Amino acid sequence: MTFNRGNVGQFRDDFEKAVEKLGKEYGVQITLGTIRFDKDELRAKMTARKGEYREKLKSSDFTVGEIVFIDHPKVPNTETFEILKVNRKNIKLRSRDTNRTFTASPNFLKRS
Repeated sequence: MTFNRGNVGQFRDDFEKAVEKLGKEYGVQITLGTIRFDKDELRAKMTARKGEYREKLKSSDFTVGEIVFIDHPKVPNTETFEILKVNRKNIKLRSRDTNRTFTASPNFLKRS
């Protein structure tokens, strides 16, 4: 087999599905960094971070009008946000407390 963009992308998806069980079992979030490859091999950095296991969410997992939290140290964990628009990579949110708007990656969102 020769590695190319298509099968390296599929490899990442299959790898993440395979280690999901390990992440739940050990209570860690396992991520795979940038994959570098040539026709004969691929290389990547894998990180297992302690803490609560969280499902990796994509923009398509959210809908307009849904209420969510932002899981980030700079945002109070009690502040709730309403989803205004779902883009391909990011999500536009409005704070229900301060009425300010934000754009965030789905990685930082938690359902209420």
